[in-house]
Amino acid sequence: MKILKYITSLIILLNSGNLIAQKSKRDFVPSEVIFATDVVGLGKTIFSDETKLEFHTKIDFDQFYLAGDFGYDKINPRGEGFDYHSKGTFFRVGPHINMMPYNKHRSSIFFGLMYARSSFNDQITYELADQGWGARTLNYSNDNLTARWFEANLGINVKILGPLYLGYTMRFKFSKSLSGNGALFPYEIPGYGKADKGGQFGFNYYVIYKLRFRDKPIPKRPLKVVEKTKEPNPAR
Repeated sequence: MKILKYITSLIILLNSGNLIAQKSKRDFVPSEVIFATDVVGLGKTIFSDETKLEFHTKIDFDQFYLAGDFGYDKINPRGEGFDYHSKGTFFRVGPHINMMPYNKHRSSIFFGLMYARSSFNDQITYELADQGWGARTLNYSNDNLTARWFEANLGINVKILGPLYLGYTMRFKFSKSLSGNGALFPYEIPGYGKADKGGQFGFNYYVIYKLRFRDKPIPKRPLKVVEKTKEPNPAR
């Protein structure tokens, strides 16, 4: 039911976009490709033991986009008596709609629905204290884990200078499915977050480069026509 709810919301937004632009000429020929990297994950990669790299791209068709993400995660949380490792890749793909197509700086507010999938593996080494028979070391691992989920995205891109933009994307991740695990349940799914959560929010902050390869006119905002009511003639 949740998936149906968000698909319905996307259809309503797409139809709204069609109504907004119906008085202007549509232009579905691509004019730009957007490349972006998540600076939050990049900071964690540089300043911590984690590796969280994520890249984003999309291409325009009129006020719509085909968007795609690719990322790599590697974590190694440790604690008293245990050592956990996990690494893997993920991707997302889906449509976005620009809800602010008339901005002269080509800044945008967008909404999208995406399908995501992750492939990864993990391992844990656990030390059991001596209980009279000597200390024991337990090892559990998963070699071929896969997960898939859906996302509802809402974001904004703002022009800074020339082709450089800054932006953020808020994500609601839902309808997660995990397969391939044995006795060890994964701690974290690359691109998704904590594996034991059925739905959760995510956030990305991007540095964006727009590669424009043709001059696409910015559509004019349609004018609203207000019909005047005829006033009664007092002479009658």
